[in-house]
This record gives sequence, C-alpha cells and structure tokens, in this order.
Amino acid sequence: MKLEILRTETANTYTTTALASTVIFAEYGVDGESKTMAAAEGCALVLVVDGVQRDLLAGCTYEVEDSFTLREVKIYRVGGPSAAPWAGAKEEEKATYWFRQALLVDGGKIVEDGSVTEAIVGGKFDEKSAEGITLVAGGTHFNGILLENGAKYAIRGATIMAHGDGGDDLAGWGTAVMADNRSELEIADSYFELDGAIRCALYVDNASIADVHDTVIYTKETEDTCEEFANLTPGMMKRVPFALGMEGTVRSLNVMADGQGKFRNCVVVSTGWGALSTDSGTAYDVCKTYAIDAEDTLSGIGTLEVAQEGKEYTATKTVNGVTYGFTVGGSGYVTYADSGVHNRYRNVEFYAPDYIQVMGSGPSGSTYIDSYLLSGHTAFMTQQSRGGTFELIDTKIDTVDALMQIKSGAANTGFSNLIVDGCEVNFSGTSGRAKDGILTELIESDDAGNPGITTYTICDTAHEAEATSASVADSSATFKNGTYLGDIYNSIYNYRQKLNVTLENATLTGTVSASQAVHVDMEGNVVPNGTVLNAFMGSEEYNHANYAAEKGGFSGECKLIGHFRHTAAPMLNNFIDLTLVKSAWNVTGEGWLNALTVESLEDLAADKPVTIHVKALTVGGEVYGDGTYTSGNVTIEVDTTVIEVKDNGIVDAGQTYGNVKYAIVSVMEDGTPNSKAIAVRRQNYVDGNLYFTVMPAEGYKVVSVVGEGGTLSANTAGGEVEAYDQVIVPVLGNKEMSVTVTVAQ
Repeated sequence: MKLEILRTETANTYTTTALASTVIFAEYGVDGESKTMAAAEGCALVLVVDGVQRDLLAGCTYEVEDSFTLREVKIYRVGGPSAAPWAGAKEEEKATYWFRQALLVDGGKIVEDGSVTEAIVGGKFDEKSAEGITLVAGGTHFNGILLENGAKYAIRGATIMAHGDGGDDLAGWGTAVMADNRSELEIADSYFELDGAIRCALYVDNASIADVHDTVIYTKETEDTCEEFANLTPGMMKRVPFALGMEGTVRSLNVMADGQGKFRNCVVVSTGWGALSTDSGTAYDVCKTYAIDAEDTLSGIGTLEVAQEGKEYTATKTVNGVTYGFTVGGSGYVTYADSGVHNRYRNVEFYAPDYIQVMGSGPSGSTYIDSYLLSGHTAFMTQQSRGGTFELIDTKIDTVDALMQIKSGAANTGFSNLIVDGCEVNFSGTSGRAKDGILTELIESDDAGNPGITTYTICDTAHEAEATSASVADSSATFKNGTYLGDIYNSIYNYRQKLNVTLENATLTGTVSASQAVHVDMEGNVVPNGTVLNAFMGSEEYNHANYAAEKGGFSGECKLIGHFRHTAAPMLNNFIDLTLVKSAWNVTGEGWLNALTVESLEDLAADKPVTIHVKALTVGGEVYGDGTYTSGNVTIEVDTTVIEVKDNGIVDAGQTYGNVKYAIVSVMEDGTPNSKAIAVRRQNYVDGNLYFTVMPAEGYKVVSVVGEGGTLSANTAGGEVEAYDQVIVPVLGNKEMSVTVTVAQ
C-alpha cells in the first residue's frame, strides 16, 4: 500500500519548527485514491505507519506493509514562544508548539484522547507501568511518554527510539520520556536511541523524580541540511552555547528546576553537546536534593555500539547482559550544573573530548567519589559561579591542559571553591597551554555572551591593567592527602580577586604564582588581539549542519575559548595566598605570591635555584619582615610595599544577556572616582536589560544617576525583577553602556 501526503493545513503558519505538530487538516492518497481528514478544534492530526509515528507533511510518501492510522489527538499542553527574550524577535519569528505523545498519563490515569497509543507496539501498558514495549517516533517534535501532575509510573524492559529533530529541550518538546509536575518515574532495563538536534531522551522538571537504572541512553546529532537546522527555533538554544568553547546539538537528558535525575548502572552517551545535563535548576540550599545523583554509570561524549570482538574502545560496560563499546569523540561536556544546583557522582566513569563538567551561575557544585574521569582539554570549568564547592575524593583524573578553570573578571564575575582529596591527577597528551599541566587557574572570563552569540573577539589586555579597589570574592583550591604535579595561577586583572591555595598533608610539584594569560592556539602560538572566533553554522558547500563531518565540518575555533597560556608575573590585582599544613612544595619556577605560610622553610625545595616573591611570609607562626631568606635552592624575597591602588570608581561591571558591556561607576560631585561610596544590587535579566538598586554607604547621599549608551528609567516591571529600583535598556546597536552615580558626603 502506498500512502502519499498531498496537502496539509497547520495552525502554525509562520515557523517551520512547529509545522509537524500543528496539522489540523490533511489530504492524502492511498494507492492513488484521494481522501481528507480534519481535526476537531483543540486537536491535531497524527500519523502512525506500521506502528511507527511518522511526519504528516505534504510531499511525504510511505510504503505501508501492514496498516496505518491517521487520527486526531487532543492538545493538552502548549509551549512557546520560541525566540529567546533577549533576541528581540518579531512575532512572526516565534512559535507556539503543540505537544503530541504516544502516551499521556495525568495523575494516575491515561488520557485516552491525548495519547496516540498506536505508536506503542508489543509488551503491555496501563496507567501504572509499561513493560516490554517498543515505541518509535519516526518524525520530528513527537513525545514518547509524558507524565503529568503527580503520576507514578514505571517503564521496564522497553525499547524507545526517535528519529528527527526535537523542538525545545528546555521545555521537553520532542523528548522520548518526560516527567513533570511532581511525577515519579522509574526506568529499568531499557534501551533508548535517538537521533536529531535537541532530541532529548529524558526530561525532568518541577519537583519530579526520575529513577533510572540498568538502562542505556544514546543520543546522536543531526544530519540536517543547512536549511533544516536554520529553521529550528527553540526557546533558548539548539546547540551548546558558543561561549562554552565547544560544539554539539543534542543533550541526552535535561533535569530542570527542582527535578531530580538518579542513575545507577547506566550508560549515557551523546555524540556532542552534553550527556548528564541540568539547566535553570533550583539551588541545592533551597531544595536540599541533588539535581543529578549517579553511581556505577558510564557516561561520555562520543559513539556507542554493541562491543565487537577484537575492536578497541575507550571503555566498555555491560548492562542487562549486553556489552557496549564506547569511543570518546566529537565535542562537548559530560555533565553540567547551574543555578546553584549540586550533583553527586560515585564510582562513575566519565569521558569527554572537552570538559568533564561545566558549572555556571549561582553556588553550583559537585562531588565525585571513587571515580575515573578523562578529559581531552580541561577537566572542569566554572563560569559565573557564586561560591559553589567542587569536591573530588579518591578519584583518578586524566586530562591534557588543566584540572580546574575558574572564570571571572570583567565579562562576568565569579568565584568557586575546589577540594581535591586523595586523588590522582595526570596530565598527558600534547598541550599548547602548559608543560606540566595546570591544577587550578583563575582567569579573566572570555565568555562570548548569551546562547545566541556565535562569535568572540580575542582581547587580552593584562598589560594595560591598573591596580583597582573594585573586588570580587575570593576563590579557593585545597589539595589534600596526595602527591600532585601541576601549576596554579591567578591571572585576573580587571578586578581585585584572590585565590587562596592550601596544601594539607600533600606534596605539590609546580609553580604557584600570579600570572598574565593570553589566548594560544592548539600548538601554543599566541592568538593576536582582534582575532574573531566563529561558531560552526553549517556548511553551505556540502549542505549539512554536522560540525563533525569529514567534509565541511567545523574549524575548531571554539576550542580557543578558555585556551590560555600563563606567564608568571608580579601581582597587580591577582593576589594568591599559599598555605602549607604538614605539606611540601617542590618549586619549579619563579613565582609571585601575596602571602606564603609554612611550618618550616624546609617545607620548600627545588631542583635548581628559584626565587619566590612574597608580600607576607609566615614561618611556624612567626611573621618575617622585609628581606631575603634562603632554604636550599629556594630564595624567598619579602617586600611588604603596598601596591598603590587607583580608584577607578567602578562598583560593578559585566555584560548583559545581549552581550552589551556595562559598568556602574560612582564619582564625587567634583568628578573624583569613589567606588566605596555606594553598593549596588543588580540583575542581568534574560530580556537583555540591566536592573539595579543603588545603596549609598554611610555618610553619603546620591545626587544623580545618569545613563549612557542605554535608556535609564525607574523600574516598573514586576515578577523576578520587581525588587530593583531602576533599569537601563541598551540602545539598539550599542555594544557598551554605563551608569554614573554622583554622590556627596
């Protein structure tokens, strides 16, 4: 039987992203006989051919072996708009998308008219569980199983497949399995395989819990043409943000808000972007639960197959009697934590071509215990973090460039805490950044901006920096109970920020110092200022959107984001304190420290003569004065001269979601900068505006507040930004704006 889709009408007529989900009329031919079908109001049409959901789009043709079903499904859930708020998109660029699914379970009941159960083959299912089923979504934007409003459901021994693009992995549109609104989901002994951009296997949101064990999840990236990929317009992003320094178009899963994802004895693999991901989470100190809690699990970025005898793999793992072979490759991170969430990992194996984990915004952190981690670039990176703790315990890490990178500075201030306890850290491969590897680096953020930004211009200006009183909270790095090889640097220059380093019952071999850092390419050559890095936007010549394609693939420019080389240099704003407790430091290079605290000078050693410059030296509780002190090959020069600080008046600075740089400056009536005269509370909101409240210090009053490069007004917005007094809206086309607050005593 030949089925031809001749013509369709859709509720959505202005965006191709949602066309397949909003079909309300279809004209189709069956072996040449023309027929029509219209959906009732509030419904959409869905096509199932031989037990597989298929796209209902004009021009599609299907050979039907057994039977097909064209039926309507009631729409109970609507998403959109598609355009990111900061993009300033026109209405015609937005989309309202409709959720269609094979099975909708609301509370404890199956919603019959909201379920296309014809796409479920074999096994059995009811309102409580699905066992031994096969579910195949053969078209775009179609959900598999959707749980709503406290549903308690178990999926066991299932095979769930999906082909074609997802719609919005921040809303769950097009996800294989979705748990929302306090639902409880168990997935056991199952296999997931999906291919397509933003085609998540699992989505968990709004206090829902997904308990996944003995299960394999494999998501593969798109083979879209340039046009097909360009037409995808999800709510936030259809690719990993360029600012993170990688490529990729699919996350295996997404745990949102105060949802929880628990994984035990699983394999979770994505070919690019992310595997175990969270987004827009609820902070751990609020919900008291781990966003992701994984144990005995293999996860990574690369390819997966049933292991073939005699073939070499990066790693293998047996699940439900089947041995899978994993090969690391592509681009992306294994796991992510943002918005103050905390993740826990025990006895896991993680493999990444770029980062093991990225942590962003709020006090985000993670704990790793008894695990093995492999990174082809930098193991861990924090971005816009606000004091979260990252802890490694009894874990082995193999990486190339660095263990921990903390981004801060002018682009987006941040601070993080690292604890490494009883771990083995190895640097291997060829690094253009450091000879012996970098254990911790505090660097000026080269964040390109919001997820819509696809370029970054190199601008390393440490050599132009001046000492400032504007400060960011300290970061810290503690190494315990082990022998560690690698360097530790602080290269911040736009703000005053300290890196506190502590050794406890540990031996460190490496350089510890303030530094100047510049971007270098993969061979270690300095990248000149003004160089523009570009995201991969598809290949026009070969007409595909596959960044990893052999022909027409990406240039790798994204890899240069975060790719810094350090040169030890005198301190300016980049203070670094080092404290040794029952520890030893084998010094490998000249360094500049703010404070060095040791129990004895004999705790320091070097293979060849080396000098350490410090502002403060404490030995065995005794403070040493200005002078030169020697222990073996190590010379310590103490110079307590205070670095002269120039108050530039900057109280706060950064960039908006629209990638507009801003600064809030405080000056006296005569124009003299005075950054201590006010404090500022502010929020860079997703609409691209800067909301803020000015609070004068004791003894000062605000005379005027003037904006430049943006429109300044009293804040009348409600919701999340209601608490702020004022707002400045960037003038269209401007890349910089400022707020000048004039004060008087």
